[in-house]
Amino acid sequence: MQKNLACCKKHFGSFQIKGGFVITIKKDVLNQMANPALLIDGKGHILMMNPPAESMLESAGFPSPATISGIDPLFGKELASGQTIGLRNIQIGKASHRITIFPVKIDGDKPGCLYLFDIADILKQMDFDTFLDHVDVAIGIMNQDGILEHLNDTMSRYIGVNAKEWIGSDLHALVEDRAITDSASLKALEMKKSTSTNVTYGSGVTLQYQSIPFFDKHGKIKKVISTGRDISRIIQLENDLSCSQTLKEQYYQKLNSLEVLLGRDKIVYSSEQMKRVAQVAVKAGRFDSPVLLWGESGVGKEMIARMIHQSGSRSQGPFVGVNCSAVPSELLESEFFGYEEGAFTGAKKGGQNGLFDEAKKGTLFLDEISELPLGMQSKLLRVIQEQEFMRVGASRTIPTDVRLIASSNLSREQLADETRFRRDLFYRLSVVPIYIPPLRERRDDILPLIRFFLKELNFKYASNVRINNSLIPRLYHYDWPGNVRELKNVIERLIVVADSDEVGDPEYDLANQLEMKPSPGQEKDISISRMMPLKEAIEKVEKILFKRAYQESGSIEKTAELLGINPSTIYRKIHKGQIRFK
Repeated sequence: MQKNLACCKKHFGSFQIKGGFVITIKKDVLNQMANPALLIDGKGHILMMNPPAESMLESAGFPSPATISGIDPLFGKELASGQTIGLRNIQIGKASHRITIFPVKIDGDKPGCLYLFDIADILKQMDFDTFLDHVDVAIGIMNQDGILEHLNDTMSRYIGVNAKEWIGSDLHALVEDRAITDSASLKALEMKKSTSTNVTYGSGVTLQYQSIPFFDKHGKIKKVISTGRDISRIIQLENDLSCSQTLKEQYYQKLNSLEVLLGRDKIVYSSEQMKRVAQVAVKAGRFDSPVLLWGESGVGKEMIARMIHQSGSRSQGPFVGVNCSAVPSELLESEFFGYEEGAFTGAKKGGQNGLFDEAKKGTLFLDEISELPLGMQSKLLRVIQEQEFMRVGASRTIPTDVRLIASSNLSREQLADETRFRRDLFYRLSVVPIYIPPLRERRDDILPLIRFFLKELNFKYASNVRINNSLIPRLYHYDWPGNVRELKNVIERLIVVADSDEVGDPEYDLANQLEMKPSPGQEKDISISRMMPLKEAIEKVEKILFKRAYQESGSIEKTAELLGINPSTIYRKIHKGQIRFK
C-alpha cells in the first residue's frame, strides 16, 4: 500500500481530508504510470485505463469494459466513505489481484475514484518465460558450462532468426560453427566479471550487451545473464556525424587552398594541374622574364597574368591589358607606341601615349598576340630585343620599362607555324611558357568554381539561389568547351531563369536552350562514314551511347537506368577496357 501511495504522490498532488487522501487528477497523466490504473467516475463508468491496465484486462478476458461493476462488485462502498482503502483482493477472470482505491477529483471538480493495481502482484502471477518475452530488451541466460538456457522473443526479433532454436545448445559450438560471430556471455564467463560488448548480427542490427555472471557461495559461476539493447541507430548516427565532420574538415581545408587572393581578383582552383600553374606563375612573378600563356579560350589566361603581376616586384605598377585581335590593323602601331603631334591627319595636339607608356614600371599583357599581323609582330620583336620603342612620327627612341606577358589560344604546334606566328617572336616571348589546361582536363576545379560564381553572382543580384544536388553530376561531367568563361555564364543563366531559391534540371535544360554548346567529341547523330564489320559498328554505337548517358546522368547506376541495362554490364565493359568515361 505504501508503494502505491508513493506512486500516486509522484504523479498527482494530494492532500488529507478526514484522515484520507483526495487526489486531484487529470486523465492524461495515467499514461505515465507503470502500474495498471483505471479511472472511474461516480457512476462506475470507466473513463480511462492506461496501457498496462488494457493489457492486463485483455489477457483476463475483459478487452474493453465500459463499467467497473463487472470487475468489482463492491464498487461504491469505498467511494462513499471518502477514505483511502488499504490493499484488498479483486478477482479478475481466474487471477486474484491486489488493488488500492483512491477517491479522486477528476479534472478538478468531478468526484470519482482511481483503481491502482499492485504491479509486483501481477508479475508474481505471470509465467517467467512469458514475462521475459514481453521485455523490450534482448535477454540471454547461460549456465556455467556455456549451455543456453533461455533466449527471449526480443532477441529473435533483433537478430532476424528464431533464437529459441538455440536453447540447449553449447554457445562455444555456435561460435565455432559461425552461427553467431561473437558472444558477450562467453566473454563474461571467461573473464569472470561483468562485461560490456557490442555484437553485430547478419541482420545488420548491433546489440550492446551487459553480461553479468552470478556466483554460488563457493565463488563458482552458476549462470551468466546478458541483456542487449539495439544501438544500430546510434552507431549509424555516430558514423554519419563522423563522416560529416570529416567531409566538413576536408571541405574547409580545400576552401583554404582554393582561393588565392590577388587584390580584387581570385584564382579558384582545386586540381593538381592548376596548382602547378599557380606555383609556376608565382615563381615567374619574381623575375622580369617574358611569359607566354597558352590554352583554349576562357581558361583564365588574364587571371594568371594578373597573378604573375601581383606576385612580383612590379605589383605596385599598372597592369595594362589589350586584346590584340580587337585593335584595327591600321591603328596597331600608334596604339602600342603612341604618336607625336602632327604625325598623321587627325592626330591629337600634343600627341598621345601608347600602351608601352601606360604600362611603364608595370606589366603589359598582350592577349591573343597570335592575332597580330606579321608586320606588327616584327616591330614588337624589335622592341623586346632593343628594350626601346619609337612613337609614330618621332625621330628618337624611348627606353621601355615594362614586363611583357603574352597569351594565345593556339596550340603549341600552331604557335610554331611561321605562317601564323613568327618563330623568333615565339621564342622571345616564351622564356617562361605556361600551359593552362581546359576545364574538362581539370574537373576538380568545376565544383569550387560553381561555389565561387554562385556566391559572387548571388551577391551581385541580391539573390540566394542554390543548385540542387541532382544537377551537380551534369555540371561536373559536361565538357565545357567555353571553359571557365562558359561555366560562369551558365551559373548566371541559372540564376536568371530561377523561379525559386533552388535550381535543378528544368532550369539547366532551359539554360541549354540559351545557346549552350554541346561537348566536343559528343556526336549529335550516329552516322556511317565508311563500311565496317557489323560487330565494329555495334561497338562504336555502344561507346557513343554509354558516354552520352554517363555525361547526362553522372553515375554508373543512372547510366544503366537510362540505357535499360543492368549496371553489372557496364562494370564488366569497363573492366575489359571496352568503354571509358574519363
